Amino acid sequence: MRECMETDNPSVAILMAVYKPDERLLAEQLKSLDRQTYPNINLLIYDDCPDFPLDEKMVSRLIKSFPYRIIRGEKNLGSNKAFERLTVEGEGEYFAYCDQDDVWHEDKISRMVSVLEQTGSPLVCSDVAIIDGDGKLIADSITKVRKRHILLEGENLAEYLMVRNFVTGCAMMIRAEIAKKSVPFIDSLVHDQWLAINAALAGRIEVIREPLIDYRQHAGNQTSVLMGITDKQSYYEERILKFGDRIREYHERLYDGELKNVIDQMIVFNDARIRYFNKATLRDLKIMRRYRQFAASGVKLEIAMKLMPEWLFKKVLMLIREGKV
Repeated sequence: MRECMETDNPSVAILMAVYKPDERLLAEQLKSLDRQTYPNINLLIYDDCPDFPLDEKMVSRLIKSFPYRIIRGEKNLGSNKAFERLTVEGEGEYFAYCDQDDVWHEDKISRMVSVLEQTGSPLVCSDVAIIDGDGKLIADSITKVRKRHILLEGENLAEYLMVRNFVTGCAMMIRAEIAKKSVPFIDSLVHDQWLAINAALAGRIEVIREPLIDYRQHAGNQTSVLMGITDKQSYYEERILKFGDRIREYHERLYDGELKNVIDQMIVFNDARIRYFNKATLRDLKIMRRYRQFAASGVKLEIAMKLMPEWLFKKVLMLIREGKV
């Protein structure tokens, strides 16, 4: 690890989790980090695959502008726990979370630090451009490929973020003290959504409405529309029962605060969904419609799928994934 340069600029830790990375794509990412124009950066990498360790010689060859450190995991933790470990170990005033195969624009960190320093806000996020595995541009905004992705800014966004996330982890910067207070991360959410909720409880979310990274979309991406759902039963398990798991974690971690009433409503809503799936009643249908803000598109599908044969439901799933519904 090289010595950190002296500067009056706030320190930024780039927190990168890697797992059996494609060396070509990782090299592109590391080069983009090294080209950052901001003068006070350190890089902390968590290697989450002890069986196929990251080549430190490549990191040393490509990271020349700031110090780095690699943490070698003893076992595979998965991305959430890897980013949690990075959050605990990270050192800096601001944290910028990083995936292994994107490309950052060279002014990403400087632009985000400027916003947070000027506003005093806890978190800023930007739009992202979408590229494929070969670096070809697919879309110049995430909102063009994810139709329900709406970039919101302002105060009092925690309730919205509990249900629908618009903060892309690799395109955000958060104050380190807020990130550290969010540990341990909850199991039912991806780390960026959990961090965004905690930031929203602390103040205003800021948005830079232009892409500051090229986000690589390919078969290895961790998230996708209705991932893991193949039929009605898997929908019930993945979207309804697991939403109940999330509510229980919200109740444990967030109940003694401004979200208490919202969490109570979410419990009533999801209990009605469970009952409706197993035996549809008008009473539960009314409850689902009343609290549909907690899963607006899901409620429509759940009401309809009670009338669908299995083959038709599978057809609808395919159309949703293709963006046709």
